[in-house]
Amino acid sequence: MASPASSREASAGAASSAAPTPGAGGVVLDAAGQVLLVRYRSGAWAFPKGHVEVGETFAQTAVREVHEETGVTATPLAPLPDTRYTNDRGEARVIHWFVMRAAPTDPVAAPTALEDTFAEGGFFPAEQAAGMLTYPEDQQLLRAALALTSGVNSR
Repeated sequence: MASPASSREASAGAASSAAPTPGAGGVVLDAAGQVLLVRYRSGAWAFPKGHVEVGETFAQTAVREVHEETGVTATPLAPLPDTRYTNDRGEARVIHWFVMRAAPTDPVAAPTALEDTFAEGGFFPAEQAAGMLTYPEDQQLLRAALALTSGVNSR
């Protein structure tokens, strides 16, 4: 599980002797097109994400992290652009994102199993979620996810 970044600026131009630590996460939509968000205890609203375990693909990491952090089971639909940032410990990170669909058996209410790092979480209408997201790159990810899934929600 990853902690929120204190600085989410792009680090592509920053000089670093080590490669960024990879992670993966999901922009999860339910059947009604609502968006899964978590609020860190620091107050930041974001998408669930975390570290890659040995032997995992990025998609497998996204599925595992979404479930570990929220209790929601989700399936990756398509990749989204990666994001890069430096976390509050000064570590460079690159997150591989996926637009994901929540399993239809999961409730549209709040997730059932938030990790201790989070104060709350739940599914929110897309427009409301866009206004809640703390980081501009997360807002861009949401726009990309909604563009990729337009028409899918009505099926």
